[in-house]
Amino acid sequence: MIGKILQLTETEWSDDRSTLVCNYVLETDEKTFELSESLKFPISIPESYETEKLTRALHIALSISYYKTFLPPEIEHDYEMTETEAGFWNGVFENGLGEFLFKNQLPFDRLARFSAQNGDTTSAQPTNDWQEKTLLGIGGGKDSIVAGELLKAISMSTTGFVLATKQNSGQATDVAITMDVDLQTIERTIDPQIIEINKLPGALNGHIPISLIFALCGAMLAAAQGITYVTVGNESSASIPRADWQGRAINHQWSKSLEFEHLLQDYLHAYVSKSLTYFSAIRPLSSVAVAKLFSKYEQYFTVFTSDNSVLKLNHDANSSQLWSKESTKSLSSYILLAPRISKATMHAIFGHDFLDDSSLEQTFRKLLGGDEEVILDCVGTPEELRASVYALKDSEYKDDYLVKLAQAEALLPEQVSLDTFYEIGDHALPSAIASSLTKEMKATLDV
Repeated sequence: MIGKILQLTETEWSDDRSTLVCNYVLETDEKTFELSESLKFPISIPESYETEKLTRALHIALSISYYKTFLPPEIEHDYEMTETEAGFWNGVFENGLGEFLFKNQLPFDRLARFSAQNGDTTSAQPTNDWQEKTLLGIGGGKDSIVAGELLKAISMSTTGFVLATKQNSGQATDVAITMDVDLQTIERTIDPQIIEINKLPGALNGHIPISLIFALCGAMLAAAQGITYVTVGNESSASIPRADWQGRAINHQWSKSLEFEHLLQDYLHAYVSKSLTYFSAIRPLSSVAVAKLFSKYEQYFTVFTSDNSVLKLNHDANSSQLWSKESTKSLSSYILLAPRISKATMHAIFGHDFLDDSSLEQTFRKLLGGDEEVILDCVGTPEELRASVYALKDSEYKDDYLVKLAQAEALLPEQVSLDTFYEIGDHALPSAIASSLTKEMKATLDV
């Protein structure tokens, strides 16, 4: 099949304005599909200028899942769009689908382009009652935990939110309970036809910028409650690309990067509200620094996970397994945390000695950059992981299979200190809290 056009048709709110349905028509040379995706919010979303502008932003963002199936040369919508806003969405599609194009060996000029046009606007009135509070995205991993603990340390009023696949919110509930914050759950239901569409001849599959959708859902929930900050836990390493394609850097985590953070901040301030700001509370920190901070929060050791398998639709909600050998993120997390946590405690957390498992040899080499194939996932950089293993070579982990392998195959630097990864880096923290947050980071890191 060949894609012809994706139409963004209408959006619909339920009578109680808690559920948003975004509708699409995907036309190919053989068949036309009518598609819809829904977001169920935990509260009624009031009609305002901000929520109407975010409705259209979500309509565009959610379309990516359906657009990428056949990459039709045209995306049609009825919204008014300036040249600057068109540039924003073109950048989102190009960078957010960069890995998708790389994996499918497709050129960037296959992507449809947004352009300036006249169209629908909103006459709704803006929200005037804003409060300096934060809505924190909780994914269940160490990054959002460290972000939450830093916000608590500076006495920022915080509520958690999670974007759940249907009703599966992973470990977010347990983390929120441990953090002692309320959790607001947004239930996302994709069109069930997408599973069969992805199996059709000519259909394309691959990664989308899911963190964009997460951010806009948080922005909608925050705007509905007059909350000024939408906060996430994306560390500095998320900005580092891992591959190149057609002269462009490819970053699996682009929608978690500092570049994206700046772009979305500008977009929200220009087209939604100057009172609404999206930022990462741990942006100045490397993965190594985040691991050091997390190691101080022992209350989370039995409830957190960075393994995406717990978010799969077929995951057993009653399963106690939070980590799996099949996940590159599990091995990466183990390596980053091991220098700070005893081997006995690590085994209690992970249920397995990941560094003493020869079956993980190939994944281990790739993570440390000892293989031509790069890992495109939310993992530590090869430099961070090599330094972390280096720190283990004279520790109680020194006889573990993978630690010895790294030394035997010269995968480690001649000398490195984890201290070099504790510098406070670039960020987009709001000026009102930047000083207090970075001060707390330095104090907790003991630097």
